[in-house]
Amino acid sequence: MKNCIYINGLELYAYHGVFSEENKLGQRFVFDISCELNYTDAMVTDNLNSSVSYADIANVVFDVATSDKYNLLEKLSFEILKKIFDKYKEIQKIKLKINKPNAPIDKVFISCGTEVEFDRYEFYEVFKL
Repeated sequence: MKNCIYINGLELYAYHGVFSEENKLGQRFVFDISCELNYTDAMVTDNLNSSVSYADIANVVFDVATSDKYNLLEKLSFEILKKIFDKYKEIQKIKLKINKPNAPIDKVFISCGTEVEFDRYEFYEVFKL
């Protein structure tokens, strides 16, 4: 059995990148996130307390992405996953994709960024948390 909540195309403005212009001027980032959890009870009871709100996940992504500046999207990904796993014990797996559509690359491209997927156990084991 696999149950997921997801948000695709969550856009926000933030200040991440290795170049000083990125940290000073900022740019748009687009997030796709999928969180695996058992919400079968919510399917029967129609009660949000038996699941996790999409809005809460969106708020975590927004808060983490806008509260600090990171050179690498890899570090931003780690911080988002850590915050979600720490806050929502019922979430067992997260897949996160961060698109940086205006990355300073002198080539034509549609999208670029990072994509990570961790289950809870693997995340805490790999990072010794």
